[in-house]
Amino acid sequence: MSLRYRAIKKITRQVKARILSELENLLREYKFFLVADLVKIGSSELQAMRRMLRGIAVLKVARNRLVEKAIERVHNTKIELTGQNIFIFTNKNPYELYLFLQKNKILTEAQPGIVAPKDIIVNEGNTGLTPGPVLSKFSKLKVPTRIVEGSVWIAKDTVVAKKGEIISKEVVELLNLLGIKPIETTLNLKFVFDGKSLSREITIDLDKIKEEIMKAHQDSLNLAIQASLPIREVMPILISKAYLDYLKIADNLVLPEKEILERNLVKAESLAKAVYEKVKDKV
Repeated sequence: MSLRYRAIKKITRQVKARILSELENLLREYKFFLVADLVKIGSSELQAMRRMLRGIAVLKVARNRLVEKAIERVHNTKIELTGQNIFIFTNKNPYELYLFLQKNKILTEAQPGIVAPKDIIVNEGNTGLTPGPVLSKFSKLKVPTRIVEGSVWIAKDTVVAKKGEIISKEVVELLNLLGIKPIETTLNLKFVFDGKSLSREITIDLDKIKEEIMKAHQDSLNLAIQASLPIREVMPILISKAYLDYLKIADNLVLPEKEILERNLVKAESLAKAVYEKVKDKV
């Protein structure tokens, strides 16, 4: 089977009619129709995504022309599809689906020549591999090993590819031997169609949204403090600020209060010491 999933098999007229009917039924049953990029999605990853999205969305691989025809028949709308695509049918809000996919990425095997998105580590422990020529693969990547009861053990956690580095063929071979899938992948959504309008670039920058929320919170807090609003979040700050203002005023007054007298005595002592240091040589 090919490493990449392709919908390129020749199909008969009867099969085309059946697929077209299925697509039309899905378009009528579900509110949202999304198109995602199928490039670099293997058949095993696709099956894992289908299982993950069960009850949430239906994934369908079909020829672009058949999908275009189904949309035209059901929604009387013409759209143009290009490239290798997977089609998603769901009643879930597209942005909720996007967030779900981002939070539940599928782990895939590394491919030679791609950039490591993070440090790729082989962990200490039993590999289950039998000693032999395989040891050269470890030594070539400077992964320390030892033999325990006829099995190859990795002596310590070792980085075999640093973040930003190109992953080599040797690294891929070792990772595959160990059954390590270090690359996270998900469906790259191209656009969504709700039966009326087409929306492109379904993305959400969570870090930016978090930053904007924090800024809005700080701005609103500052405004509430300036307005002296008597609310729970502001009152402790207002009381603390009032107390500090009171102390600043009291520092310039001689009030018959224990706390103020103590502060004034400390201040007077400090001033006296400063004066003494300046004049002691002249006395």
